Amino acid sequence: MSFTRFHDDPARIMKQQQESTDQGKWRLNVPGNGDKPCFMMDPSIRLQKWGANLMTNTTNLESSLFGLDRNLSRDCNPKNNYKDVNTPTSAVEYPVCSPFTDQSRVTNPAWWYRDLEQPNWDYLHLNPQENTCMSFQNNLNTRILEKDNYVTKPPCFNYNMIDNTQKLFTN
Repeated sequence: MSFTRFHDDPARIMKQQQESTDQGKWRLNVPGNGDKPCFMMDPSIRLQKWGANLMTNTTNLESSLFGLDRNLSRDCNPKNNYKDVNTPTSAVEYPVCSPFTDQSRVTNPAWWYRDLEQPNWDYLHLNPQENTCMSFQNNLNTRILEKDNYVTKPPCFNYNMIDNTQKLFTN
């Protein structure tokens, strides 16, 4: 087996880097909802990615929450006091927008329409009773039908052919 340096192929290295860094790109490279996305007050719209808990300094805040900015020790070190070493962050302020969808249960409640007659006197395009009966027999036991309808036929011999074969053998 020869040594091909397949591991050092530039395309293979780029693919390995892509696979190892794709986990962090789900948040970094997602296109936004514009430069000033609205905070929807509609409860049926879920806040995703740019929602209510997004802070300004997210990377340092998450590192601080995981304890990556402090040295690991058992002592009560004043450097490790979380109240003194606070990451400066603030919540992102979004403009509040009114919902662009109307909730039909709120704008048009059901009791408004319960007493109204629903006239539907239009002519139907197709006859609804047309396909109620099948045009063929179904659920039949075909084995019994074949037994009942079987007629024995005697074998059919071609007598001219028999005569010709006898002539061949007599010569």
